[in-house]
Amino acid sequence: MKNLRQRIVREVLPQVSSPAQYVGGELNSVVKRREDVEVTVCLAFPDTYAIGMSQTGLHILYGTLNARPDVAAERAFAPWPDMADLLAEKALPLCSLETFTPLSEFDIVGFSLQYEMGYTNVLAMLELANIPEESARRSPQDPLVIAGGPGAFNPEPLADFIDVFVPGDGEWVVHELVDAYGEARKGAASRMDLCRTLARAVQGIYVPALYESGYPRRPRFDDVPAAVQASVVDDLDQAYFPEAPIVPYVETVHDRITLEIMRGCAHGCRYCQAGMTRRPVRCRSVDRLETIAANTYAATGHSEISLASLSSSDYPGLKTLVERLSGRLGGRSVSLSVPSLRVNDRLRNLPGMIGTVRKSGLTIAPEAATERLRRVINKDVSDEDLFQGVQAAYEEGWRRVKLYFMCGLPTETDEDVRAIARLATDVSNLHRRKGRGPAFVNLNVSTFVPKPHTPFQWEPMVTIDRMRDIRGLIASELRSRSVKLRFHNPERSFLEGVFSRGDAALGEALREARKLGCRFDAWDEHFNYEAWTAAFEACGIDAASYACRPRDPSEALPWQHVDVGISEAYLRSELDRARRRLTTPHCLDGECRRCGLPRCPHRDRSAR
Repeated sequence: MKNLRQRIVREVLPQVSSPAQYVGGELNSVVKRREDVEVTVCLAFPDTYAIGMSQTGLHILYGTLNARPDVAAERAFAPWPDMADLLAEKALPLCSLETFTPLSEFDIVGFSLQYEMGYTNVLAMLELANIPEESARRSPQDPLVIAGGPGAFNPEPLADFIDVFVPGDGEWVVHELVDAYGEARKGAASRMDLCRTLARAVQGIYVPALYESGYPRRPRFDDVPAAVQASVVDDLDQAYFPEAPIVPYVETVHDRITLEIMRGCAHGCRYCQAGMTRRPVRCRSVDRLETIAANTYAATGHSEISLASLSSSDYPGLKTLVERLSGRLGGRSVSLSVPSLRVNDRLRNLPGMIGTVRKSGLTIAPEAATERLRRVINKDVSDEDLFQGVQAAYEEGWRRVKLYFMCGLPTETDEDVRAIARLATDVSNLHRRKGRGPAFVNLNVSTFVPKPHTPFQWEPMVTIDRMRDIRGLIASELRSRSVKLRFHNPERSFLEGVFSRGDAALGEALREARKLGCRFDAWDEHFNYEAWTAAFEACGIDAASYACRPRDPSEALPWQHVDVGISEAYLRSELDRARRRLTTPHCLDGECRRCGLPRCPHRDRSAR
């Protein structure tokens, strides 16, 4: 390994941009000797170091695995094209940061699937690592390739390339998987035997090789489950959370302390996959969060704390938590940010809660700009709550607001689209009161992508041409220079929709796209839609049939063998209510909505 490290450091790094991201050795990173452990794991993130090191899940898995004396967990990220091309040119393998060990020499290589546009990077990293990209071509000596994250809720587009998918919460199931792997490899006669043993031993993993082709998926063996149950961590206070995360050498997207205050969301927005798949709502206690914040600040020195969840303003102890963090860290110029704010009556009280610490921007997600469309998507909120909350923030001295909207939603009209621009302008102009100028508003507009395991999984996505028309409508309505529009790339959004509802047949298109040079598809400077079009044509695939075609509720869906706990009857009921413009109340407020989730403490409470 020493010679390999020297070659990369001397021959490659002087020629690439931002070489510090490839050297490891950061504060709080962990290095173990391979001879001292039984299982080695490389956590592979299919995007840049700056993106991957901002993912809380990576830090959780890295910390909880390295807390075990018998496991060494290291990291690898997708090298930027200049680095990747030099590695290939010099026939040098992709290595881990901690020990410069080739990924092919690890026992397990685990990918985090955060975004469909990272799928070509998964193949590119396997290629650079000299690991056969197709599961069927790997030998018993090759690493076990696993994958988790949101992409595992529809694993089929990557089914040819991943040995084991882990849908759901990973903190505990990853330990079961490592334990089972350590035992299974001792007696496994083949790779298939190894995977079959793992599937029997670990609940909540999906091994594509153990299922017949076609949909719905059928197991090939009697001892393989017909449905894979996504794993759920019941008690966040008992779950591992890193208090000494790695401090990067280079600037990352989220260069701050991230406190996951709550997991799950009870509001049931009909487009939101995370809100459906991460149920039930589970909260960390204020005491635990205060301890994590204090210890993490001492271990990192970060000057910002982000209170993260799907809907942070719904955290029941938010006021107490903010007061205690402000009292403990406010005098050290530590700023407090609260992303993912829901537009409700609590928003108006939030700015005053955090007025004692250094201010950062407010991020609010109305998603739709008209009351009618909000009822369709089940966001029962009002403009009045939004305006009062923003006005309260301005009174406390806040000057920047980021607004997130979604276009292309089911039943959307041109009037719904124009209302986005008008609402953003109104938010900016609220600051004009008392003789002040308009506030700066970042207006982010993404396109609705139908996601598996949501009520809208059967709904079509709008076409690329319609996305362009929507962008033009919004731009034509904006009159204020204080509102800056950022509209997601229509072609990239379309591809996200293709792979979101895709099946295993898309594996061929992924291979073809990689041959045509596709990688870093989430990055504007590398996204090549023409190459993707050529890949689909070469494979005879009608991409629009995946994204823009409405699905019949009786149709077999590629992901229906992954059980996230929500019943199909509930999803169909919510789709029907959307079409009738009926909202479904908050499931923590009174009566249980009977979504089908097992072991839900809120259902048990309402039954009492």
